[in-house]
Amino acid sequence: MLDVVAVGEILIDLIATQADVTLFDAPAFVPLPGGAPANVAVGVSRLGGKAAFVGKVGRDEFGQGLRALLEREGVVTRGLVDDARQLTTLAAVALSAGGDPHFAFFAGAHANLTADELDRALLRSARIVHGGSVMLAHEPARSAMLAAWQIARQTGAICAYDVNWRPALWPDHAAGLAGDLPLELCDVVKMNDSEARLLTGLDEPQEALAALETPAALVVVTLGAQGCLYRHAGMIGAVAAPSMTTVADATGAGDAFMAALLASLPAHPIHLGQDAIEAALRRACVAGTLAVTRRGAIPSLPTAAELEAALRMHVQKG
Repeated sequence: MLDVVAVGEILIDLIATQADVTLFDAPAFVPLPGGAPANVAVGVSRLGGKAAFVGKVGRDEFGQGLRALLEREGVVTRGLVDDARQLTTLAAVALSAGGDPHFAFFAGAHANLTADELDRALLRSARIVHGGSVMLAHEPARSAMLAAWQIARQTGAICAYDVNWRPALWPDHAAGLAGDLPLELCDVVKMNDSEARLLTGLDEPQEALAALETPAALVVVTLGAQGCLYRHAGMIGAVAAPSMTTVADATGAGDAFMAALLASLPAHPIHLGQDAIEAALRRACVAGTLAVTRRGAIPSLPTAAELEAALRMHVQKG
């Protein structure tokens, strides 16, 4: 059985070499591998889990380089389809002085994945099927993502979802937020505090988490350097993140968090107590903190040894 099958976009992040400038004013860009679900698959694999990726790339050098990268990272790629018509998706990324990213997407092959192209046997072998909202912004990718979660529900797998809201992909923001983000399908839902505010209209993260309408067994709101809030078994709790001195790039922090959370869940959240949930979230917070110290999404994801060392240091300081 696979621990996690991640479904969605894999792409090249073109990251501006100078911080705190617009994309237009950036003097140059460095191409780095990315795409939230692909990042999660690599993150799970680096932490010792068995991960697979389902998605679509072009037959161009970027796409084939991404395929080779996943394979080097130990991610199963038999669900990764080559698109003969479209180039691999690109995302231009400008970073603020604090390392927070701003994206412009140039949608390519990832948006052409169809439900018929899903490797159903791969999905049926998963303990967790993970995806995000970028796939939901375009057809046929939207139908493919929803079909993957339906297959997971049929087999009793955990359905995990990162809201990962990218406003540039949604012409009608209100419609997207109101009905196009399928919170009702998933067992584990993650979002940041800005996304919680968008979904509920409430500024205070704890109030937003309490008001959020979803049957998910575990809902997490990440708070950057402050850690996260979570809702589980009718209770809202908080987990702190370790302190950090340097932020190089926050692009992959949420994906490092999600990868560590999924890799650390020993069972479906409905069968877990508070201690197990908080232990998994503590690992996720530490992984996210490690990720912001390095540039790029996939390059920043920690290994199991790095995470364990950072956890020991966090416990000693705590």
